[in-house]
Amino acid sequence: MEQIIINGTSEDECRRLLADAKTRYRINPLISGKGSGKLKGANDVSMIQMADVGVGICGQEGRQAVMASDFAMGQFRFLKRLLLVHGHWNYQRVGYLVLYNFYRNAVFVLMLFWYILFTAFSTTSALTDWSSVFYSVIYTSVPTIVVGILDKDLSHKTLLLYPKLYCAGHRQESYNLQLFWITILDTLWQSLVLFYIPFLTYIESTIDIWSLGGLWTIAVVFLVNIHLAMDIQRWVLITHLAIWGSIAVTYLCMVALDSIPFFPNYWTIYHLMGSRTYWLSVLLITVLALLPRFICKVIWQMFWPSDIQIAKEAEILRKFPNTLGSKPEQGVS
Repeated sequence: MEQIIINGTSEDECRRLLADAKTRYRINPLISGKGSGKLKGANDVSMIQMADVGVGICGQEGRQAVMASDFAMGQFRFLKRLLLVHGHWNYQRVGYLVLYNFYRNAVFVLMLFWYILFTAFSTTSALTDWSSVFYSVIYTSVPTIVVGILDKDLSHKTLLLYPKLYCAGHRQESYNLQLFWITILDTLWQSLVLFYIPFLTYIESTIDIWSLGGLWTIAVVFLVNIHLAMDIQRWVLITHLAIWGSIAVTYLCMVALDSIPFFPNYWTIYHLMGSRTYWLSVLLITVLALLPRFICKVIWQMFWPSDIQIAKEAEILRKFPNTLGSKPEQGVS
């Protein structure tokens, strides 16, 4: 959306400049008022609807602006907390979850893609239909929802003390093209580890394809949940329940499905869980798949820390460095 600023010394001059701008640039004003009185609340509706996020103030001018806004508040003083605190938290959550959902679904699909290549594009399947459906519906959905609602990288006091931290959204630190392609490369690596570690481990054995598919299912669920756990900023009880509970629910679902006699994967999970090779394979997949990501994160945070990372470490150390921006405000609650 292009904007034109009208700068005049009087009302008549502003009207003349606005009329000239409408003729020259063929624009339509977002605000229009009649007479020389104050503009009413309804005049803000066009501006609020054109904005990416509209905020309306419920005042004496009427409720037209509030009805057209995305967020409404009673006083202007609430705007500071809405932008600096909730705006920052929401951007960090949404930016991370967009990348994580790309990863979560792509790593599962790519794992099956490598299997299809190995089987010469045959119609055989290593995973049951139930496992494919439950992966997104039950196995990995709850942790994504919980983290998207509850995760917080910084406390509200830190965000209010240092307004410059809000600029992380302007710089697109949580979601940008570079992070997207890094996530895609990481996903490719993890999918290759997921497929080839079990394949190479059992290449000389007589294991059937359903047992191998069961190992892939457990490994990918365990991997994506540990991946998410590495990036969680704020651990609470419900976060622990969501992450570790999802892994436990996955095992329970697989035990239930493998106990049905007329399913092709009948009793496979019981044979797998009694083997040390199975548990070592899951552990090796998790370590090898996440090791490059862990090393890159450590190096990046040590040598190129962002303002958010500095503030996060300062919170832990109970002190705030002076390099983050403005001086601390008094009386912040």
